[in-house]
Amino acid sequence: MRIIDMYGEDLDSPDLSLGYLTEEEILIAHHEAVEAVPEQWHYETTAVYENGGRDVKKVIDVPGVEAREAWDEFETVQRYIPYTDEELEAMNAPSPQDDMDAMLVDHELRLTLLELGI
Repeated sequence: MRIIDMYGEDLDSPDLSLGYLTEEEILIAHHEAVEAVPEQWHYETTAVYENGGRDVKKVIDVPGVEAREAWDEFETVQRYIPYTDEELEAMNAPSPQDDMDAMLVDHELRLTLLELGI
């Protein structure tokens, strides 16, 4: 699946730490409706025999075309959306859980030191 940027340009390896991917369908081409055209042909004589018989072949002058409604052709792609500055700051800010983990490690270290008598 192709990966494109916000402007529709192809990307080989986007940096997912600075943005994210969304899946979407983009329009590739619009095909107009086609009206039916009947096949037009005639016979041509290829050989004439003494008894009056003939060999003929069918020659197509205008090939027939089946009717078809208008349709759009789509492609599913992944679009790379860069994070905003605010989103990057929020992602890099320490979380309350990080603070709790740091306090827990510090508390466990103190308990260990007390148990050892240091």
